[in-house]
Amino acid sequence: MSLPVSIDTLKATINRRGGVARGNRYAVYVSHPVKGMNSLLKFDPATVLNNLISGDGVNIGDFISDPRDMFLLCQSAQLPGKRITTTEATHNHNRTKKPYSMMTEEVTMTFLLTNDYYVKKYFDMWQDMIVDSSGDHYKTMYKRDYCGDVTIQQLSPSNHMIPGYTIKLENAYPIQVSSVELGNGSDALLEVSVTWEYDNWKSVGLIDGFEDLASRLLGSIKDTFN
Repeated sequence: MSLPVSIDTLKATINRRGGVARGNRYAVYVSHPVKGMNSLLKFDPATVLNNLISGDGVNIGDFISDPRDMFLLCQSAQLPGKRITTTEATHNHNRTKKPYSMMTEEVTMTFLLTNDYYVKKYFDMWQDMIVDSSGDHYKTMYKRDYCGDVTIQQLSPSNHMIPGYTIKLENAYPIQVSSVELGNGSDALLEVSVTWEYDNWKSVGLIDGFEDLASRLLGSIKDTFN
């Protein structure tokens, strides 16, 4: 027997909880690997020289790509789930499942490609940091040198874009970068998909999430100039 609930009760519950979550309200923040910071950051000597000649000076934007690029170009993302792994056991003549560990899911993101292929080159370079394919022998690098944290936020529908739910992929790296399909019969916008592998994911509080993003951005700027 169901409880007597009216449409007004449902509307009140939704309003009390901040409204219904919408899939098109999200944000993605990708942290660079520490060792490859300088090579992954966009640095154009010609732009720096041109600014010096014109008297504009050297801007921080000449060394660091706009952190909103990944945010704006990301067309889709996923909030991963977790599954408890179990083993069968017998207790009082009944078979039951006993938990012994936990599994996480791979996360796939889709990015819009621009004419300079910024996103594709970015993740190609990242994968070269993981497995060096420049020589005859493919050498795998140390994990601590090619991992970074990835933050995914589900944003509220309000104008303030306050995150209602934030997760962080710890020690993440791109395990797969998809192919890009070209053809004369299509004039569609090009996209590339990236699949992330990571150690674990955890939910991040509102204040902790902002503090973590701010500290990483300041650390990136400091490492670049050092």
